[in-house]
Amino acid sequence: MSDNKQLNTEKVKFSDKLKNSVILDKATSVMGKASKISSVLVTLLVALLFFLLFYYRSDVQEWAKSFVNNFGYPALFFLTWACDVIIQPIPADFLVFGSNFGGNSLWVTALVAGSSSAFGGSTGYFLGKWFGPWRFRRIFGSKVLKSGRDIFRKHGFFAVFVAGVTPIPYSAVCWIGGIYNTPLWEVVIASVISRTIRYLIVGWITGLV
Repeated sequence: MSDNKQLNTEKVKFSDKLKNSVILDKATSVMGKASKISSVLVTLLVALLFFLLFYYRSDVQEWAKSFVNNFGYPALFFLTWACDVIIQPIPADFLVFGSNFGGNSLWVTALVAGSSSAFGGSTGYFLGKWFGPWRFRRIFGSKVLKSGRDIFRKHGFFAVFVAGVTPIPYSAVCWIGGIYNTPLWEVVIASVISRTIRYLIVGWITGLV
């Protein structure tokens, strides 16, 4: 009897693991499709932003001011975190632009968004640990994962820093950092510095519009 109970328990555990694996496979499939259209969506969003600013600048600014007055920095923090915690096509730069365009302080906006982005990247770091290399490979391919391994073994801090200030997918880099067990402090410090610098630049550009 005890052997049968143990066998049934093992079957239940295996069934649960199989269900969880199917759910995760579906999630990674969706994320993979999102990453493929990322560049197209960003291009369209930039084009739309310039169109709106050219024809409806005052209306856009009033809407931005209203959003800032009603929701302020807490909304900026949460939405920036949401943008950077997962690999998805909409960058947080648009939120920073809107915050500055709506009248928020350049420095405070950059610090809030920079710390939130670092928090999102750190969350992605732990997601990378949880997902592991094989699911990441299914999304982005073995070439990306292998190159990420080689870079993170030698230059983990600088890999995160460069991704934080350039168009290189920051979230994906943080995930790879988690997969290859880069020290968390390197990810956090590199993220805070690089993302704050990036958002200061975005705020400066906003002031020119």
